[in-house]
Amino acid sequence: MNKLFKSLWIMMIAALVVTGCADYRKAQLQSGSDPDQAIAEISQIMVDAQEDQLDVLADNQYTKGTEFLSNAKQAMKQGQASEDVMEKASIAKAFFQDAKKTGNVRKSSARRILMARKSALSAGVRKSDALVESMMKIDDDLKSETSQFSKPLSPEDFSEFQKKYLVLEARAVQFTQLNSADTAINQAIKNDAEDLAPKSLRDASLDYKTALNMIEQSPRSPDVYKNSVDEALASTTLLFDVMNVILGAKGTPENIAVQIVKQKRALGELSSNVGKLEANLKTTKQSLEEKEGVLKTQEKQLESASTQVKFQQAMDEAQQVLSQDDALVYQQGKKLIFRLKRVNFKSGAAVIPRDSEQLISKVDAIIKKLDADKVVVQGHTDSVGSATVNKKLSKERAAAVAKYLSSLRGGYKITYSGYGESHPIASNETAGGRATNRRVDLVLSVKQ
Repeated sequence: MNKLFKSLWIMMIAALVVTGCADYRKAQLQSGSDPDQAIAEISQIMVDAQEDQLDVLADNQYTKGTEFLSNAKQAMKQGQASEDVMEKASIAKAFFQDAKKTGNVRKSSARRILMARKSALSAGVRKSDALVESMMKIDDDLKSETSQFSKPLSPEDFSEFQKKYLVLEARAVQFTQLNSADTAINQAIKNDAEDLAPKSLRDASLDYKTALNMIEQSPRSPDVYKNSVDEALASTTLLFDVMNVILGAKGTPENIAVQIVKQKRALGELSSNVGKLEANLKTTKQSLEEKEGVLKTQEKQLESASTQVKFQQAMDEAQQVLSQDDALVYQQGKKLIFRLKRVNFKSGAAVIPRDSEQLISKVDAIIKKLDADKVVVQGHTDSVGSATVNKKLSKERAAAVAKYLSSLRGGYKITYSGYGESHPIASNETAGGRATNRRVDLVLSVKQ
């Protein structure tokens, strides 16, 4: 009965997956059967929906439309059948159509406040993730206050929301006009401009804040704030160029760096065009990222070379102080393995004999010089006896060695495990092979 119920349940889930899209209305696509054109068609519809502010007027249907458009793009990217892509696109279009109908009904009661929101959008809110987040919070409050635009705002509430959108509009203008200046100043501060170019930094910061204030007072009047914006961009461009000179030649005084910049500009080697500041910042960022990538690669190469030298020194020392009958040392990738061949445990026992403690102590002395990070003690047995008993015994022996290493206070982390007879390195058919398989391996990782 349970099996039958389970089978029916699986079939029901499969049917839901197959017919999941069938529950939604589909709209006729103008793009025929071409999935690329379908995606382009719906993408433009989404842009138009944003322009009509349907993302706030009919947010549920608008969101569904964007979700199905995203699903259609993902399906095409994954190489799914054209029919699947077209189906998702047609559902997305239907949701956008429904959003438009809903929005048209609600527009009349929200027309005046939507004008304030529209101004903020036109100012460039969508160019900044932080501004979009702020707008969404205001939108949510607006939808709540109007019960999804089913009732008009009171004069007091209207004034309050209008102020919020006006503030958002001003912030959007500030972002579009002065973001490159803000980025240049912050970059200069990170590069220690407060010590290296304090006057250039102060001038740029004052001009930047003046421009912010001018925009805040008259965000819709470029004639009012244009001169202050130009001054801010000019002074931050100078700061940017001066810092490049100083960072390129350590110890250059700020006044000398300013003179060098002016000379280069006079000779045409350096542009004073403030419009190029953003492009220069982008190029500098890419250059820094490339340099950082090269440095990281070099660091890894140095680390690898340093580790290799340490491993070689450890292997050389091991050959001098350890008999090959007692232990072998070899490298395996980024790890060094000490194979202890003669930790002479009594048959069936996990107590380290006194004479074997000396061997482990010698190995510990070598490990300490390596600045080890971690040592994994691995116990192994031959195939005599049951596999279960052998695994238990190998783990107990590994634990005993790990405990003894801990008592020597090597400063590295120690873990252990027992593999029993599952990892032989010689034949268990001979006495010599079985003796070889009865071993303890110390697998060592060094600090990076």
